[in-house]
Formats: sequence, C-alpha cells, structure tokens
Amino acid sequence: DCGSSRIVRVSTFFGYDHCMKYPFEPKSTSYIEPGQFWAIPLSNGSYASGVVVAKLTDLHDNKVSTSSFLAALIDWTGEQLPTEDSIREAEILKLGEAHLKAIQTTGGSILGKSSFSFLGDSPRTKTDDIVTMGYSVLKNLAEKKYVTNS
Repeated sequence: DCGSSRIVRVSTFFGYDHCMKYPFEPKSTSYIEPGQFWAIPLSNGSYASGVVVAKLTDLHDNKVSTSSFLAALIDWTGEQLPTEDSIREAEILKLGEAHLKAIQTTGGSILGKSSFSFLGDSPRTKTDDIVTMGYSVLKNLAEKKYVTNS
C-alpha cells in the first residue's frame, strides 16, 4: 500500500513496482510513464495539458532515451489544473518527440497519471516519422488554439 491518495503504485519497464508520489519534477525519463500528465499554463490564466505517450528508444542502439519522450498536447483546457478525471476523455491535438525541458519550462511537474485510449506500447522506437518539437511547441500550440482563436 502506498498510503496517500497522491502516491500510487506503478510498474516500470523492467517490472519493478514502486510508489510514485505526485507531483514530481522529472530529471530524466526514468520515472515517466505513459499516461502521466502536466499542466501548461496559458496567458489568459487557464491551463492546457501535455501527456507522456511513451518512452523512446534509439533505432540503432535500442537504448531508452534519458531526456526525450513521445509527448502529446491533448484537446483539453480548464480554469483549474488538469486532473486524472478531467482529462481522461481528451484526444491528441499534436504528437511528437519532446525533451524533458518541455515539462520543466511550462508546468514544471508531472501532476498525475490517467488512462487514455491513444496510449500504446512503451518504449517505442524513435523513427524519422516522429516529429521533434522544441521546448515551447506544445505551449505555443495551446496558446494559439485556446487563447488567440477563442
């Protein structure tokens, strides 16, 4: 039993169980998992949300990246921080490879974990058809969709 409602038991890629305490600021991809999400603060005071879709492995040496992962901006905005329940039904707006700084420079912390229909295998092999996104791409796209065009 992990105790607090903000601490949940998770299984890693290697099969180890451990308790994950939310929120946390990821320093590497070691503890990120598909379905984990973070808030993206918008200029109008509302929030969008990013989601960890999968860890990425290099095509040539098959090692899991320690700094980048497959991320998604989901079709959700709210006046409060995203929660597991509030974002569960959201769909993907943008998918691509992101650096951990995409989390660190926007919301800063993984807030929790939710289940999504679009989650698949993890880790996934990084291939040329996965677009690489800069640190601010998800935030800029969310600003355009939810602030500029609203």
